[in-house]
Amino acid sequence: MASTSSSGLSEADALLLKSYGQITISDVLGILFEGVFCGAYGIFFALAVYSIHQRGFRTRRAMIMALVVVYLYAASITAWAVDCYIAFKDIHSLYMTTEIPLPDREDLAFDTFDKFVGVQETIFVFNAIVADAVVIWRTWAIYRGWITAIVAPCVLLLTAFVFALVDVTCSLYHGSTPLPGAASVCLRSQKIVWAFSLATNIVCTLFIAFKAWEHRKTMKHFNFSGKIYHGMSTENILSLLVESGFIYSLLWTIQIIGYFDFDLNSPWYYISTVVVRIGRQTTGMYPTLIIVIVNFKRTIWEEYPITLSEPTVPNSLQWAVNTTRSGTTATINARSEVGIHLDVIRENSGIHTLDKQSAAAEI
Repeated sequence: MASTSSSGLSEADALLLKSYGQITISDVLGILFEGVFCGAYGIFFALAVYSIHQRGFRTRRAMIMALVVVYLYAASITAWAVDCYIAFKDIHSLYMTTEIPLPDREDLAFDTFDKFVGVQETIFVFNAIVADAVVIWRTWAIYRGWITAIVAPCVLLLTAFVFALVDVTCSLYHGSTPLPGAASVCLRSQKIVWAFSLATNIVCTLFIAFKAWEHRKTMKHFNFSGKIYHGMSTENILSLLVESGFIYSLLWTIQIIGYFDFDLNSPWYYISTVVVRIGRQTTGMYPTLIIVIVNFKRTIWEEYPITLSEPTVPNSLQWAVNTTRSGTTATINARSEVGIHLDVIRENSGIHTLDKQSAAAEI
């Protein structure tokens, strides 16, 4: 109390400055962690652009993929830039506006936040929707266009999209009710988007995990072993997709912390801020990572065909990609626009004894 009196600050002003300091620390921690993830995202973005460039822009799918990658990264950069602006504007409002009484400076800082809350919310929810669409596309491709496999994820995604529109509308009308009776919906819309987005990712990851298990079981059944081409095997690709899917689902689950209100004196206040800021980057980072994995896998198989000199399985059986689906071959090669077929053929016979398609034929 003595130090407070000697400095000319009342106890109330001292407590206000303490709370302002806590807000500032939270803002700085948020943009620092978000900046680290944004930098890591930049690496994935560069790899994605390179992989797409290597494959060329000959198809509509390649152009759509490039647009998705650029949009997600631009949105994430914008989100980080807006967060940085808000943080520095808060510092200016709380400590440098000497003409405004100390108790009123918090309202000035909140005014800045209110101006951008609609922009930030729009970026966040639509990044999540686009990310979920990429995950569904990958699941659909792995199941070789089997629509039944993506019915449930599509229903979840559509529901999330509807509530995303509601959430964005509510955010743009922040502080007022855009429609009569919409107050209760606005309070829950963001949580509903998060829940359905999380469910979409979990369902898709489980579907991919099942296909990975099925593929591994098939490979063991026919006693295939060893790596027979440069780069990553189909099994490793599927494993990466499953593992990254579960990691993303875990990070997405942790986002629930951001929906709770914590006291400024609680460490959870800072944790929730950091988690929310990281979430703005991971929504774009994960689908970009999927595109990187898929494109580099395709590029590796197309640029480095391998000829097998020895059978890899007993009983004179060899396996290879047989694009003509007739005769014998021991050369691994891949077409750029169609799936990779796994044929097991009898040496020197030219007759298929088994005809199994790769579990990840459309990866």
